[in-house]
Amino acid sequence: MGFTHLQVRSAYSLLNSSIKLADYVSLATSNQLKSLALVEEGSMHSAIKFYIACQKAGIKPIIGMSLKIRGEGFEDEWTLLAKNSKGYETLLKLASLTALEDGGVDVEEVIAQSSNLIVITSGERGVLVSAIKQHQEECLNRYYHQYLKRLEHLYIGLLRVNHLTYEVSRHLIHWSERVGLKTVALNDVRYIRKEDAKTLTFLRAIKENQSIDQTDIQDVERYFKTEEEMRALFADCPQAIDMTEEIVASCTVKIPLHQQLLPKFPTPEGASSDSYLEALCYKGLMKRYGDNLSPVHKNRLSYELSIIKEMGFADYFLIVWDFIKYAKMNQIFVGPGRGSAAGSIVSYVLGITNVDPIKYNLLFERFLNPERISMPDIDIDFQDNRRDEVIQYVQTKYGSRCVVQIATFGTFQSRSAWRDLARIHDVETQLINKVAGYIYSGVTLKDIYEQSRELREFFSSYPKLEVIYQEAMKIEGLPRHTSIHAAGVIISDHDLTDYTAIMEGPTGVYVSQYEAEDLEAIGLLKMDFLGLKNLNMLQQIITLIKKKSDPTFDLTTIDFNDAKTYEMIAKGQTTGVFQLESEGMRQVLKKVCPTSLEDIVACNALFRPGPMESIPLFAARKHHEQPVDYYHPSLQGILHNTYGIIVYQEQIMQIANVVSGYTLGEADVLRRAVSKKKKDVLEEEERKFVAKAVERGYPIEIASQLYALILKFANYGFNRSHAVAYSMIAYQMAYLKAHYPAYFMSVALTNVIGSERHTSQYIREAKQLNLSILPPSVNKSGLSYQIEENQIRFSLLPIKHIGLNLARQLIEEREAGLFKSVYDFVVRTRRFMNQRAYEGLIDVGALDEFGYNRTTLHHNLGAILDFSKYDGGLFETDFEIQVLHKDLSKLEMMKREKELLGFYLNSHPIHMLAKAAQENGWYYPSDIMNINLSQATFIGFVEKFREIRDKKGKLMAFMDITDEHMSLTVTVFSDVYTSEYKSLLGKVIAVNGRINMRNNEKNLNLSKIIAVS
Repeated sequence: MGFTHLQVRSAYSLLNSSIKLADYVSLATSNQLKSLALVEEGSMHSAIKFYIACQKAGIKPIIGMSLKIRGEGFEDEWTLLAKNSKGYETLLKLASLTALEDGGVDVEEVIAQSSNLIVITSGERGVLVSAIKQHQEECLNRYYHQYLKRLEHLYIGLLRVNHLTYEVSRHLIHWSERVGLKTVALNDVRYIRKEDAKTLTFLRAIKENQSIDQTDIQDVERYFKTEEEMRALFADCPQAIDMTEEIVASCTVKIPLHQQLLPKFPTPEGASSDSYLEALCYKGLMKRYGDNLSPVHKNRLSYELSIIKEMGFADYFLIVWDFIKYAKMNQIFVGPGRGSAAGSIVSYVLGITNVDPIKYNLLFERFLNPERISMPDIDIDFQDNRRDEVIQYVQTKYGSRCVVQIATFGTFQSRSAWRDLARIHDVETQLINKVAGYIYSGVTLKDIYEQSRELREFFSSYPKLEVIYQEAMKIEGLPRHTSIHAAGVIISDHDLTDYTAIMEGPTGVYVSQYEAEDLEAIGLLKMDFLGLKNLNMLQQIITLIKKKSDPTFDLTTIDFNDAKTYEMIAKGQTTGVFQLESEGMRQVLKKVCPTSLEDIVACNALFRPGPMESIPLFAARKHHEQPVDYYHPSLQGILHNTYGIIVYQEQIMQIANVVSGYTLGEADVLRRAVSKKKKDVLEEEERKFVAKAVERGYPIEIASQLYALILKFANYGFNRSHAVAYSMIAYQMAYLKAHYPAYFMSVALTNVIGSERHTSQYIREAKQLNLSILPPSVNKSGLSYQIEENQIRFSLLPIKHIGLNLARQLIEEREAGLFKSVYDFVVRTRRFMNQRAYEGLIDVGALDEFGYNRTTLHHNLGAILDFSKYDGGLFETDFEIQVLHKDLSKLEMMKREKELLGFYLNSHPIHMLAKAAQENGWYYPSDIMNINLSQATFIGFVEKFREIRDKKGKLMAFMDITDEHMSLTVTVFSDVYTSEYKSLLGKVIAVNGRINMRNNEKNLNLSKIIAVS
């Protein structure tokens, strides 16, 4: 006795099943099932996850796929199960074919590859079912003799999920007996419990974007029936039930995991990878160090090369070296390093990184540890607008099927689960939004329901909505669609369909059907090609400098001890600077006042929850306000740059090395072990650490104290290699901002076009740097912000009603000659501009240069459009501008500017309360860092307003109030919050509150509103 469901779909058959893999395997273990099958629709998305989960649970996995089959004049659907590892590989090939050939595979292709597959025909659709419905036995026999007979391991599938399939199954049984074919019982399982049938219906409605009647539930029999239920259902054909066990017994798939599938790099003239890497490295060593080359450098390189050779990773480094060389030769900006790879001198001399690990005291073992063999991991930053060029290069070099991007799965988040289900139930938008207002990210629908009394009370008035909400809980977290990993690329020197099925990608590069964790479990080489916008900014700024100021400028030669740069950083003037621009970080910089790159590196490492508690102590010790404590004299050399505070993971490794004589590889193993906080591991490591320290002459009390120190900072320590590399980018950007502020801010502003908030913030910063922002101009503005005599000309693109196409056409027309008058401008652009666009340009001052006030321009616009319609612009002298002497008020100009730009460009409404502020002693947001009061009143323009629910489910809010220079966050707690406060957005207000610190930022907790403009 025994039975296994052979046609089960999981939620990875996107929107066609509600079964979660974890629930499926858990069901098997709780019911002591020995085998499970999984058959996704036309894909292999879940195969590795399913295989690993079954292995862990001691369950035999049967891996398969349902496939659409195409032949001459027919379509069918077969279920394919892998008999063995070759059968599994065949499934990968067929899944790739079906994804690349629009959802179907030629029948001859399948038959040719079927020797290691079990083939089960459909009991619900396809040629056999259609022929039985139409009583065409001749068609049945012809199909059998032409195709089915050629399949080595064929079974006729029997399905009984409704009356129609029941009747079809009876005919299939009789026909199979006549032609001598085996039958097998199926149930097309798509949900676990019978009551979950409606969840599947909802998912299909979402997929089809259709409305649904809640009572119209289909497919109520496609649940995971017990063996007893299946035997009762097929009582007339018990052998079809037993046949499942014959199939299970014949299927044994072993998927090799944790292989080392590194591709081979094509070296010149048949040289070995090791020797070629060594030659490149020694050549690079001379280039990097020249006259400064020392035995320290040579020994470090020799050591690293020996480890790389021992681990067999030479090809890996050569592959990375090659595509980075390509990027640099093609003027694609590459970051100085990322992650622990910056700790390698091999990476440095090859040009993979630009961080000297000797100079910055970085550890190779944090990157590649000879004590713990694992795949190397070099992540590379490229300028974001040219990253795809590097991927295309790699694909061309190794082959289109040897380089693939990596799939990810978008899932139903809490809010989208609710919105999608409410939408298909035709819930009014107002009610959908009302419930969505209770839902916030990071908390499940179930937890929100339990925590929010207001939500439950609301549902008491709308019970139907509560039912829908409960259903949304069931789909929350299910995969919804495929997407592409932001950076991950798999590289191989073999056809990757040997290891993963693939599908089409949007850029011409194939995409794996497995996720990153599945590919890494197999042992494939994943590399992250990351796009970094800040590198694009660096490239744009340097291009401007070379074009307009210094043709010989070289970023690699800038002074990393530049006083002007550190002075600017210490003032917190770091808007637009990579890693240093958040308000919290700016406050840290003002406290620490960095005077070296080491200080910036430490700030970046410390500015995280947990470690940031050490920032005040770090600043105090740096400024000699508190004594530095090194815990023990032997640690002074390790902790000197961080004033006795453990900041980096590498410092933990160095302490273990110095105190207890661990090798750096052993020290890295220790660091990883203690960070996991497992009691038995901690106790064992303590015994080992203390014993080794005592052997080296440390008193047991000191050794125990130093181990406790390691334990305390194990989770706080940051990867120093990464911090140094990213701090170098931060410093480079800060240097450019300090020395070339107009170029920097013009590029920074161009890169935030589309974000009104960031544009407003960057314009405030530009004014602080004494840069003038010139208004838009139809004769001078471009798509980007332009430099004009060390001033910045506003772009055309942020103006509402002036899109990219219109702006391009305007600039193209201007290339034929500048616009000489407002009449000339309208006549030459009227073919592609409408009246609303003209009015917008008038209201932002883009036509001011023609000498008329804005009231006059508005008044004459219609007449110019009408007059020029007939004369084609030939008789401008016959048109007379009617001048109006009264212009728009200053307030009206500001209002229109704000409507069209999203912020105030030439003036600021905060001036409307300036007199009251002076009379009452109120402060501006930019004053907050310079006052030492616990409570004060501030005036500001409400630029941003965000309503949320607190942990008790009550409404509260955050609003950002600004002056022309700075933004201040005001927290409105639930005890003082009213929904009327939403109307404050876009107004100037005076607020009184308590000043407090949160995440190293000063902000205000609202007590009361004093005035509203």
